[in-house]
Amino acid sequence: MSFLWLILSLAVVGADKLVKYLVSGNMSVGGSFELIPGVIAITYVQNTGVSFSMFDDSPTAMVVVTGIAIAVCAVIIFFLFYNKYKSNLFNAALALILAGALGNVIDRVQNGYVVDMFEFLFVRFAIFNIADISLTVGTVLFAVWILRSERGVNNIQENTM
Repeated sequence: MSFLWLILSLAVVGADKLVKYLVSGNMSVGGSFELIPGVIAITYVQNTGVSFSMFDDSPTAMVVVTGIAIAVCAVIIFFLFYNKYKSNLFNAALALILAGALGNVIDRVQNGYVVDMFEFLFVRFAIFNIADISLTVGTVLFAVWILRSERGVNNIQENTM
C-alpha cells in the first residue's frame, strides 16, 4: 500500500516537471498568455527566493530551504513506509506534500531557481506551479485529518513508536 502513495507522489512530480519543461522551453522569462481570459494566465517566472519570492536572490535562504525540504522529504518517506496509522487521508496528505517539496527541490538543485507559471488575473497573488498546488492541497488534507481524528496529531506519535 505504501508504494501506491509513492507512485502518487512521483506522478505529481512528473506532471510538475513536464509543465515546467514546456513553459521554460517555449516561453521567455516574463512571457505571458491568458489561459482563461480574466481568470488565469501562464506567466514564466524564475523564482530565486522561497515561498512568495521571499528572500529573493539569497543563496543562504536557498540552501537552508533546500536542506529543510530534503529533511522533510526523508521524514515523509519514512512515515509512508513505516507508520502504523493507515489512514488514506493521512497518507494522501503526506504523498502530496512530498510531491510538492520534491518538485521544487529538484528545480532548486538543477537550476538554482524554481520555475513558476500559474498567475491569477482576478486577484493579486503569487505566481505558482503544480508543486505549490500539491503542497497546499496536501497541507489542507493534513489539517483535515488532524481535525477529524479523535486525538489529532497524538495519533502519529502513539502509532509510530
